[in-house]
Amino acid sequence: MSDKKKIVQVKNPKTGKYVKIDREKGRIVAHKKSEGPFKGVAVARKRN
Repeated sequence: MSDKKKIVQVKNPKTGKYVKIDREKGRIVAHKKSEGPFKGVAVARKRN
């Protein structure tokens, strides 16, 4: 996996803020205190 796809962001439905997730380890890396998404980080989408 490339470095860019290793970390993705998703919106936390309870807080309404974005969190970064390491896809390889399955852990939350960081959470955002301010509004809006992280810049330069891919947004994870649901698979069909």
